Amino acid sequence: MASSPAHEAVDRHIRGNGSAIVGEFADLLAIPNVTGSVADLQRNADEIVARFESRGATMEVVQLDGASPVVIGELRCDNPTATIGVYVHYDGQPVHPENWTFPPFAPTILDGDSEVDVSNDVDSEWRIYARGASDDKAPLAAITAALDAIAELERTVDLVFLFEGEEESGSPNLARYMEELAGRLEADAWLLCDGPVHQSGTPQVVFGCRGFAGFDLTFYGPERELHSGHYGNWVPNPAFELAHFLASCKDETGRVVIEGFYDDTWPISSADIKAIEALPAVEDLLEGSLGFSGSDDAYPSYAESLMYPSFNVRGIRASEVGSGARNAIPSEASASVDIRLAAGDVPDRMLDRVERHLEQAGYVVLDREPTAAERRRSRRLVTMKRDVGGYRAGRIPLDSPLALAMVEVAREASGEDVIALPTFGGSIPLYLFEDLLGAPVAMLPIANHDNNQHAPDENLRIGNLWYGIKLWATMLTSDLSAVRS
Repeated sequence: MASSPAHEAVDRHIRGNGSAIVGEFADLLAIPNVTGSVADLQRNADEIVARFESRGATMEVVQLDGASPVVIGELRCDNPTATIGVYVHYDGQPVHPENWTFPPFAPTILDGDSEVDVSNDVDSEWRIYARGASDDKAPLAAITAALDAIAELERTVDLVFLFEGEEESGSPNLARYMEELAGRLEADAWLLCDGPVHQSGTPQVVFGCRGFAGFDLTFYGPERELHSGHYGNWVPNPAFELAHFLASCKDETGRVVIEGFYDDTWPISSADIKAIEALPAVEDLLEGSLGFSGSDDAYPSYAESLMYPSFNVRGIRASEVGSGARNAIPSEASASVDIRLAAGDVPDRMLDRVERHLEQAGYVVLDREPTAAERRRSRRLVTMKRDVGGYRAGRIPLDSPLALAMVEVAREASGEDVIALPTFGGSIPLYLFEDLLGAPVAMLPIANHDNNQHAPDENLRIGNLWYGIKLWATMLTSDLSAVRS
């Protein structure tokens, strides 16, 4: 593939300024960004404003009552072919420094296991370790470096920015911000810059992600723990009740058998099937790297499994185990469950089906703790507490103008065929961009798939940052008129 002026400009910029790019990225990563830590997030917001304003953008920090700040702004050009909205979140997951090899906010660059000096040439296989390195400050570094690289070229795309500081807290105020700022967030399409490239290492563009619904269950036995020898054959054990119920939700293949669970899910289209069949096979790679053997048999491939809603037990608690175990019948047992919703699924309706499944099993279902009288009156009693803030999935067709344009941009930037992924397995409130801002949305991930997202030793491979710079340089100099609404 012939090199474009934008690619040549990026290559020159990286050759001449690679250490400075990484150093500037490291300075941003050194600012603590744990979600909910408003003072630190304000420091991040101010730094982001300064960086983008130095590249010609008009930026502002906005903070609503009771919320962490967002950064909004715009960067205009003389003859735009389209206006693209750019969403990035700058907050990160909580950290436990004792579990990190290096301090999470002291960015460290390694070549394998060896710390390296970045004052000279930077190798694309090196990695930078810090909270936020991959999730999600990398796009901020890529965009600013891309603007520097193409400073002498003509930009063809207007940008509108929305940088959030609460994504890792579930985006509780994102809708409020969008409603308040809608007039300043008008765009032909939005790009969410989050997530990793494909597990095979191939660049990918993603056109949807699953929604979310969650709940907690508590099953009840006696009012207090009882001696298992005296009462073990007679008093019902809530841990068994819980285990039986959870086992009743799936069959031996892993398919959910709750009545109506898949009724609202959109059918897989022929375009979806074609895209899935074109994906590199990663099942064996994932089993090896994730340390398990034999996936569920409900779906023929990993990618196809993401097209359906999932039912996941995220935690179980009854009483102590191991050295803390007591020979007792627990008084209650609890489980926490998340459902990742596929396109078409409705959060409340899905939770209603779970509640019906409980009722069909003979349980009285409460949304609060039972009274003592209720515990004595009902043999089968359960509390179901629904999570606040569930939301539907979002997805655009693979043959839509935005999807086709983004695949072409990524292909030009990477110099290879890229993966068009119908949906991510994770959950992001894409629907807000559609419902509140009236624009289609796609995801442009750049991070390496093995980045330890949300975990200790989070990292970004430097070569993935270079790809991100080229991706944005290509975007900013492309004709995107096809995506105009």
